[in-house]
Amino acid sequence: MSLILSIIWRLIVICFALLVALLAASMILAFGISSGMFAELLGAENYATLDETEWGYMVLAIATIGIGFVTSFKLVGLALLPVIIAITVTEMMRWCGMVTHLILGGVSALFVVFTQLPQGITPSEGTLIVTLAMGFVGGFFYWLIAGRGAGKWQDKLPALREQNADGESRENASE
Repeated sequence: MSLILSIIWRLIVICFALLVALLAASMILAFGISSGMFAELLGAENYATLDETEWGYMVLAIATIGIGFVTSFKLVGLALLPVIIAITVTEMMRWCGMVTHLILGGVSALFVVFTQLPQGITPSEGTLIVTLAMGFVGGFFYWLIAGRGAGKWQDKLPALREQNADGESRENASE
């Protein structure tokens, strides 16, 4: 019973960590979108003067948060399959290192970008930088909440194997 409860608790922690990681990644994507959108919309000179004002940062922050919440829903739909595969691999292999989660986050983000582009289109350098930053931030936040304990639920498996059908340990049953 303890194994089942630890697996259920682990799934709850993974879902929460995935939610936070995707929200953080979408905020990075939204910052890249909103800063580029404002620069294109206002022009280079006007965007530079907007940056110098007090309320310029506030406008950029509000736009980033608004766009971030909207893009998080789209990001969940696009990134769910590669992220679930990465989480399953790290849990089964007990990979709990930060670098592993950063790399898998970046690979998942690149997978999403390259599968969503039309054939023959290569993403620009800025798109790749924002995509990798988005994947790394998502991987870091996932590691921070759930990734450090990847595979810890498997520690209960040897104790379960050592029990016989009556729930006694095999050492006690032989006496």
